[in-house]
Amino acid sequence: MAVRRKSNWYIYFISFAIALVFAIVAIFAFRWYLFPEQSDPVGLDKTGELDENFRPTSEQNFNMLAMLADKESDNPELFMLVEYNAVENRVTFVPLPNGISMPSEDRTLPNVYAAQGGGKVVEAVEKAVGVNCDFYAKMDRTGFINLITVFGNVNFDMMDTVIINDGSDVETVNAGTQRLTAETLFRLMMLADYGEGESYRFNCIGSMLSELVNQNFRTLKDSSLLDNYFRMITDYSDTNLTEQTFKSHKAALLNTAEYGGVSPAEYYIPYGEYGDDGSFVISENSVTTIQQKAGLI
Repeated sequence: MAVRRKSNWYIYFISFAIALVFAIVAIFAFRWYLFPEQSDPVGLDKTGELDENFRPTSEQNFNMLAMLADKESDNPELFMLVEYNAVENRVTFVPLPNGISMPSEDRTLPNVYAAQGGGKVVEAVEKAVGVNCDFYAKMDRTGFINLITVFGNVNFDMMDTVIINDGSDVETVNAGTQRLTAETLFRLMMLADYGEGESYRFNCIGSMLSELVNQNFRTLKDSSLLDNYFRMITDYSDTNLTEQTFKSHKAALLNTAEYGGVSPAEYYIPYGEYGDDGSFVISENSVTTIQQKAGLI
């Protein structure tokens, strides 16, 4: 009589279940190695160089607070929010009134810088416009002229004749197309008497800077030249810009120089109300526009 053997199916089932559990645990343990996430834009390497497959993302957008003074020891008198939108290949210059309202500080921007430095000015600007500033740079006349001399001159159509009083030196810049050197550009931005109020002056400054970039930005395709600009900014400025920050945005800047169209630079003049004490409150609609150009809305 044949003996019927018992089935061991449950043993195989248990073995399979145990093996499956170990496989799942192994996958979770090594998931970052087996299935790496594409958190960095395609083509972005650690040196920041541009790869042919590079695609910018909003992570490459940045906002910078640029401040300009006459001398190194002076407080800045011109404040400019520079918004770079890497996705749209656009840079927007936003001149800021010195009297931006700061209820908690009760100081103008130059006074805030004098008392507490660039970091505190950044906080004041961020509160006023609702846009985070990734870094700041305060430059004096010498640093600005050295940087712009390397970057290039600008052909600019002056709408009116402007008188510049630079101490004992008086210069007249006539209406019409003028070739502006770095020295003249600084004087027009900081020392010229436009006679039609701050908003008109800001329009002139914003237009000059936009044309400066649009006429010269193609030179940024040279990676080594872009490196040189970075070194000049850090050498000549009071800044919190670091090499790591620069490299994280370098590929996007190179991409804009290569594919940024004809005129990637523009300017926007914020509007609002001036107080009797010289304070300035930016309107809510203007704040919205600034945030839109920064790619936040």
